[in-house]
Amino acid sequence: MSSEGPLFPASSIDRQFAHEIVRRLVDRGYVAYYAGGCVRDALLGLTPKDFDVATNATPDQVREIFGSEHTRAVGEAFGVVLVHGRIAKKRCQVEVATFRTDGSYSDGRRPDWVQYATAQEDAQRRDFTINGLFYDPIAQRVIDYVGGQEDLANHVLRAIGDPYARISEDKLRMLRAIRFASRYSFALDPATGQAIEESSEGIQLVSGERIGMELEKILEHPNRLWAWHQLDACGLLKHIAPELLPVKDRELFGALPKEQLPLALVLASMIHPWGQSGVLDRDLRPIEDPHWRTTLEAIQHRWKLSNELFESACTCVDASSVIAKSEDLAWSQVQPKLLRGWVDESILLAECLLAIRQWPIEGIETCKQRLSVPIQVWNPPPWINGSDLIQAGLRPGPVFGKLLAQARSMQLDGHLVSQQMAIDWLKAEIGKTLPGQ
Repeated sequence: MSSEGPLFPASSIDRQFAHEIVRRLVDRGYVAYYAGGCVRDALLGLTPKDFDVATNATPDQVREIFGSEHTRAVGEAFGVVLVHGRIAKKRCQVEVATFRTDGSYSDGRRPDWVQYATAQEDAQRRDFTINGLFYDPIAQRVIDYVGGQEDLANHVLRAIGDPYARISEDKLRMLRAIRFASRYSFALDPATGQAIEESSEGIQLVSGERIGMELEKILEHPNRLWAWHQLDACGLLKHIAPELLPVKDRELFGALPKEQLPLALVLASMIHPWGQSGVLDRDLRPIEDPHWRTTLEAIQHRWKLSNELFESACTCVDASSVIAKSEDLAWSQVQPKLLRGWVDESILLAECLLAIRQWPIEGIETCKQRLSVPIQVWNPPPWINGSDLIQAGLRPGPVFGKLLAQARSMQLDGHLVSQQMAIDWLKAEIGKTLPGQ
């Protein structure tokens, strides 16, 4: 993790574009560096997702250099200009921010005013030491005013300067600290951890939308379980997810594999009625029990989650439940749940349920075998539809839907093995029904 030499040997198009921006700024007499996350990730041997540039050029000077057609103010009050263009026909863009110091944070999120400053002063106003690094791509050297390289080497997540001051500026930094620590498997600096614990109540001042976006990144990451326990230890969970306490009861959540997973699946594991510790077969509540859905609704409201995500999580709960117990169910009870999507995720959740409950695996293996063939095989067109019922003399009504559902179940379960057999069955049923219509 040397501070000298080329840090970005791979010449990606995004890196080329960022390098060209720095070069043009330097050629015009300004100071310009790569800043923040791209430097951190490169020092950790990771591929940066994007590049940010910090400079002593003002936004007006940046726009003058790159032209109005290639620049857009995205945070002009904070000295940020988006520079965009193309390299090898690929559209590229880089945020160029003027070195600054921040004034007071009366809203606990944004500075009330900023003042342009030096690179060293700019580094001091950032959140964590690992995010306060610069890299000079012209001289090929890391510029470290905050001890970020040492913390990267020691795998420590530390606030820059006074952690209480950094948190008071933006309360969301408490969640960001946990996210960065879990993402990189870093330890929380004790002083930073204590500041988070003693300031945890302040997280309630942050909007639910911002909290939800941060928690999505935390929960989708493979180290989600460590992060969740850390959020609890720091006193944050009781303010942002009281419905999901106590943490130790989320047995299914703890059984998820350590891999990147979608938030809908993770939430389903956390609220699944069969996934809590101490649940035995005799305690299983019907999956229609509204308690788990009420919990999910509260989380959706608290974190401002989309209706689509909510319904996807519900699908995972419903489908995983029938898959997990499918050895006791007819195929007609299982198949409709699989048509709602999220099949792979639901199977994964069911497998985790089987593991923690030590239930038999025959049912889930049967489901996998059925799903391994084309969908038209396990979801064939129905042999009887509404037109058939009308032609047979039946008027639309309650019996109408009941007969269609019964015919479909018998077809899926193999009790009706041909369309003619289905029609003969229908005629017999209508013969019983017509007198009482």
